[in-house]
Amino acid sequence: MTAMNPDMSPPPTATALGPYTAWMYGPGNAYDFFAADRGRAPHVLSGVVGRAGGHVPTSSRTPISAGGVTASLYAPTMWDGLPSPCFVPFMMSGVEARSAEGALLDALWRTAGPADVALPGGGGLGPKAGDETFMNAGFPLREDSVDLAASGASTLSADPAVDPKKPLVVIGIIDDGIPFANRAFDGLGRRTRVDACWVQGAAHDGSGRVRFGREVTGDDITSLRQAHGVDEDAIYRAAGALVDGTSLSGDIAHGAHTLGALAESSDVQVRIIAVDLPPASTWDASGYGRDMLMLAGMHYIFDRADKLAAAYGKTTLPMVVNISYGYSGGAHDGQSTLEAAFDELIEARRAKAPTGLTLPSGNMLLDAMHAVAEVASCAEMDPLPWRVQPSDRTSTFMECWLPEGLSPDTVSFRVHGPGPTYGPPGPEAATAPVADPGGLTTMTPIFWQGKTVGQLSLDQDRSGRWRYLVALAPTESGIDGHAPAGLWKIAVTNNGPAAQVLRFWIQRDISYGHGETGARQSYFDEAANARVTRDGRLSEDDSPDAMTRRAGSLNGMATGATPLIVGAARDRSARAEMYGSASYAGDAREVDLSAMVSATEAEVGRLSLTVRSGSRVRLSGTSVSSPAVGATLRDIIAAQPAGASSDNYAAALMATGLFGPVEQKDAPRLGRGVRT
Repeated sequence: MTAMNPDMSPPPTATALGPYTAWMYGPGNAYDFFAADRGRAPHVLSGVVGRAGGHVPTSSRTPISAGGVTASLYAPTMWDGLPSPCFVPFMMSGVEARSAEGALLDALWRTAGPADVALPGGGGLGPKAGDETFMNAGFPLREDSVDLAASGASTLSADPAVDPKKPLVVIGIIDDGIPFANRAFDGLGRRTRVDACWVQGAAHDGSGRVRFGREVTGDDITSLRQAHGVDEDAIYRAAGALVDGTSLSGDIAHGAHTLGALAESSDVQVRIIAVDLPPASTWDASGYGRDMLMLAGMHYIFDRADKLAAAYGKTTLPMVVNISYGYSGGAHDGQSTLEAAFDELIEARRAKAPTGLTLPSGNMLLDAMHAVAEVASCAEMDPLPWRVQPSDRTSTFMECWLPEGLSPDTVSFRVHGPGPTYGPPGPEAATAPVADPGGLTTMTPIFWQGKTVGQLSLDQDRSGRWRYLVALAPTESGIDGHAPAGLWKIAVTNNGPAAQVLRFWIQRDISYGHGETGARQSYFDEAANARVTRDGRLSEDDSPDAMTRRAGSLNGMATGATPLIVGAARDRSARAEMYGSASYAGDAREVDLSAMVSATEAEVGRLSLTVRSGSRVRLSGTSVSSPAVGATLRDIIAAQPAGASSDNYAAALMATGLFGPVEQKDAPRLGRGVRT
């Protein structure tokens, strides 16, 4: 094995960007924005501003400039029920994602502040708050989807078939492939119950209702049906929702199935507000850049729910939101930006009306993507073997989170590339740089065959915890600058006076939906981890001598304080589905409740809607069980008082008698009870 050449390898650097952004807009920019249409050169990026004390509205706004580039920041629709949000999604206009480099974004970020962010209809956010402010670039948006002049104004109409004497509940959903023209969502008067759908990836129509994409209201759907009849493809095409690569172009869509489960019939009158994510944002299974699209979507749902309430002569309406997405990385302590932003929004709305949020626990129990290392004082852990598969056409990410309060000054972190097998040797080692005193992300390139094939970075989370991130280039040999496939190894030395527990998570890396990205999932390939039992079944239990753990594989987006975390049961005996992720007992969050997904060995999956009217299909996963619990919560939430917590909602669901008991050994995966 040959060592990295220090004369050729670039030196460590520091940046104000987050480690994922630094990779995506640095070495990874050559291939990781495969989802963007480079022929159209997307100019707008999503991001976030965060402040501990909130923002003060102001009419002051100026463009920001750095490196000869001038950019402006624009916020999408913002819910006015939270007048001083700590977390604000925004877009940067004037920077081409395909040519933007980390250095340019870094320079722009250092000059930008909340006062530079323009709200729809004019105005902006308060002055910059120094170290309390942080920003991060996100996913590139199509140029033709952006309407910088949008005011955000929109009017929703009441359905005359709604009975004012019966409860009225809003369901919100953020997903991909929302079939808003499907007749299954029609009400008694044959008018759609979909009152608003934000198609984030569509070309804008100049209506000015949303900052990017297009809004389709119930009135719009009525007009589209009058123009195109029963041809639903023509309806989606006219609304800009049917383009190459969208989930609506196929027969089965994730959003169709989840919305079908969430909106199934009941005695409660249900109105629907949906957000259809851009198709490209779902192709990167790591979840990079999707956070701010989801946060913008949550603001949109809350804002339109208020407009819908006004249409019915009410101040507000009870609501349940389901987001059947997640990621495997993150600190899993409830303090990530998206989790904290959701908590902020949900808590504010719960003070006004009952508001529930259901999230899936995750499907990653058996994927060997989580590990825990207990490292004694002044000792080095056994190397953690990390199998990076060949022919992977997407980036691979692995995170190591230090425990709360531990300084990286007492830790040495190294990543070793694979040794020679059939080809040239891999990189010998890369050592993370020391922490930056200014709180910046520090990065060391991973160098091989004269090219940067990876990046080892160190950054401090908003909660104060430190994270190492290893980002690797694709391993597909036809890609210039590809990383070597094989067995990589992670080594950590604890130089401190006390033993420490380190947690590792590999980000999900699979081809999803209609993306066909050529992704291949890496995993911890530890000999001590028994993946198969003696009788040939996949093992659902942790091996006592292995660092690789099934416990702790929980959805990294679902550990905040406000959501209900939903697991999946495989039959009426309430056994956990083999894939269903597990929480640690006593961790920041545990699974709350579950729903049955497969009734028998022959009936695999839960039955729900496809894209086009009149057909149904079975799908599996906690993505399916989450809206099933959400539908049950939807039917009882109108009786809950404003200000109720998730625990109140879980108790109310259990009190219905619809949820069967769970054995203690399955509680980390199924929670308190199972909806059969």
